[in-house]
Amino acid sequence: MNKETRQSILKKVISENNIENQSELIKCLEKENVRTTQSTISRDMRELNIIKSHNSSGRSYYRILDDDTSTEKKLTDEERLKNVIRETGVSLVQIEFINVLTVLPGNGQLLGVLIDSFRQSFSEIVACVAGDDTILILSKSKEDAEIVNDYFKQFVPEKK
Repeated sequence: MNKETRQSILKKVISENNIENQSELIKCLEKENVRTTQSTISRDMRELNIIKSHNSSGRSYYRILDDDTSTEKKLTDEERLKNVIRETGVSLVQIEFINVLTVLPGNGQLLGVLIDSFRQSFSEIVACVAGDDTILILSKSKEDAEIVNDYFKQFVPEKK
């Protein structure tokens, strides 16, 4: 099965179901005769802007960010990064040479991958470590961390 077909089926499955985790997603895809690895699914999810969101009862599920099928615009990693932070960002705190970005549960790994892709063009980021809902963004100095903080804070929603 080619990538385009697999991603089309993935979008359909995500749109039609409230899927809470990747093992559940893989089972749904297998019912659609899609057999692939978890790492391929993760890559596809990143490319398709699939994030974890929470419903009114607090349960998390996958959904497609910017589910506007009329525009098939290919987003850059930086654009994806900005969109995911806007949708899932909770807080951003700078501690010396580290920025701590907190996001909605289940979105840390996706953001970690996007930050890793983006840091190739952002020399003030040395590395990042991502968990389920927290990303540590490491810089060489406090000054570099301030530059990183200034950049990211424009996308983190302000607390009301």
